[in-house]
Order: sequence, then C-alpha cells, then structure tokens
Amino acid sequence: MESLQGKTALLTGASTPLAEAIAVALAGQGVKLCVSGPWAERVDAVVAAVAGAGSEAVGVAGPLETLEQAEALVARAGEAFGAVHLVIWITPFWNGGFIHDHAVPVWDRVLAGNLREPFLLARAVLPVLRRQGSGQIVAVGSDSSLGAYARDGAYNVALHGLNALMDLIRVENAEHGIRVHVLAPGLAQTQPLDSDGRPNLTTNDVADWVLWALTRPDHLRPIGPIVI
Repeated sequence: MESLQGKTALLTGASTPLAEAIAVALAGQGVKLCVSGPWAERVDAVVAAVAGAGSEAVGVAGPLETLEQAEALVARAGEAFGAVHLVIWITPFWNGGFIHDHAVPVWDRVLAGNLREPFLLARAVLPVLRRQGSGQIVAVGSDSSLGAYARDGAYNVALHGLNALMDLIRVENAEHGIRVHVLAPGLAQTQPLDSDGRPNLTTNDVADWVLWALTRPDHLRPIGPIVI
C-alpha cells in the first residue's frame, strides 16, 4: 500500500457531499487539499471538514469554465502547498431526457460540467505533472458510462466521453509517471440504509475506493473503469 502522507490533492466538485467525504478520507491519510466548487459556503464547509480531520486545505469558489480559471486553480494549489500530486474530479451534473426532446441548454450545461471541465483541468494540470514526472488523476464518474440508458441523455453521453478522455490521458502520459483511474459508482447516498432498511452505496464507500485506487502498487492498478 502506497503512502499518501505529505501529498497535495486538487479536488473539484467541492460543493457536493461526495467531495466532502473524499476530502476527509484524504485528509485522514495526511493529504493537503485545494478544493474547488461553485458555491463558497459549501467550499468553506469542506475546508473546515479537512481541518477537523487533522489536515490543511484551501478553497477556491467559483466557476470552472475557461482555461484561465483552470490554470489559476492549479497555480493556487501550487502556491499553497508547493506541488500538486493528486487530482480528483467529480462529475455531479445530472440531467437527462429523450434525445428527441432534450432541452438544448440542459445538454450544453451537462456536457460542460461533466466533460469540458475535466478537459480544462487536465489541460492546465498535465504540463505540471509531466514536468515533475509523477502524479495521479482520478475521475469519479458514474455507472452511466457503462451502457446506454433511455432518458439518461446528455449525462450518458458525457460520461462515455469522460471514459475516452481518461483513456487518452493515460495513454499519452504513462511514460511520464502519471497514473490515471476512473471510478464508475452507482448513485451514492449520505445515509447507509434506504427507507426500507436496505444498504445504500454511500459517499464514504466511494471515498474508500478513491483511497484504494490511489494507494495500490503498480501491478495491482486496474486499467479501465472501477465499477462500484
């Protein structure tokens, strides 16, 4: 098991409960974090949760819509902690519908949030990771990326595209010591049981899988989506 102690992580989607669970799990392993999300109040809550778990974090609240914003986010992480070792992006923007009547603004927003944002951040951070000759990237996607599901709409398309993007990043950067992981969980809940007393996949479960992916020895690292 590889130690994460002293590493720095850049985590997007910090306005979601899943991001908070992942941030706390990383903090428990001695990771420092730069967390990003659109809503300042939620970003501040994640920063506070990291502090409560015994580590340090800085927050960057605002959109991630341009390359300049992505580059500024990567620079902020470097300024705060000296390096970026781990990048975790979360794809939380679901909306769907039949393709023949899918709302065009919804289509654009879902593709932007779930595919364009990871591309922008990859475009900004990969030169940094390539220069240092190491790094890991984790995309927390969805089991929607594993098939075609009626009414899943733009989300289904975006998550298939995310898998392809991560494959390209892996192929183009393996020789530079950059490891790439994709998680494909079902819907993660904050409560361990549903209303009928049946177990849920929880945000903490997904966070545990993120840690598992980041700490495996090279010969045990799967290629392709990790289905949860």
